[in-house]
Amino acid sequence: MQTITRFRANLLQHLEKTARRAKLRAYRSPKLNGAFSAVERAVDIERIKRLRREVAPMYREQPFSAAKYADFPLWLLRNLHRAARLGLHETSGLRILDIGAGPGYFIAAAQALGHDCSGIDVEDSCFTPLERRVYSELLESLNCRQRVAPVSIERFVPYPFRGESYDLITAFLTCFNRHDQSDVWGVPEWRFFVEDVLGGMRQGGRLFVGLNDDPKRFGSLKYYDAALLEYFQSVGTVKGANVMIVNKEPARKWLSVPA
Repeated sequence: MQTITRFRANLLQHLEKTARRAKLRAYRSPKLNGAFSAVERAVDIERIKRLRREVAPMYREQPFSAAKYADFPLWLLRNLHRAARLGLHETSGLRILDIGAGPGYFIAAAQALGHDCSGIDVEDSCFTPLERRVYSELLESLNCRQRVAPVSIERFVPYPFRGESYDLITAFLTCFNRHDQSDVWGVPEWRFFVEDVLGGMRQGGRLFVGLNDDPKRFGSLKYYDAALLEYFQSVGTVKGANVMIVNKEPARKWLSVPA
């Protein structure tokens, strides 16, 4: 049974990689189409392959653990797709901060597209041993270690980057809002965070938040309760799990929804 399950998982991953490559080609952007190869040439690919072999047993036992990030092609393609849907292939030179940078794939993707991207994540002591190993190995291999600072986002605590004038701040699959915890953030916490973060962005800069689903808590809304949805809609554009907020300007139509 496990062999069949692994076969199906491998097949689905192969199909996803094929589909994402096709979607990236559909943008007809030479810069975007060349980004995968550019990252691959710049990284320590042998170290990543070795990591994947070494964590393969953990991945087979826990496919949703950090061991999944050792699949370099899959995660780079996912993050190039995120970057494309944010329009990063259509411009260059943006200052970007990625909250919850993890293994660094989005930073590597944004850098390959010509942007100045850095990230933050929690202290190493907050990670499991497997997360520490995988994130550390990948950040080093992707040449992103020096671009990620150990900073946590806490409720009602100002974030430490005021005056940096970011053009884009991203938070994919957000967990700093106490996802799956009993004290998940509500409207007051999110309002404080949004207003604080926008204070450290240039006029017209964008804040993108991708939420995890929590149907047990939120039912059919999945990602938020009615009050939080109303708040997000009052300050930005909401499409399912994704919230885009533009600083000091009316919320404008944005390209698409990062997966």
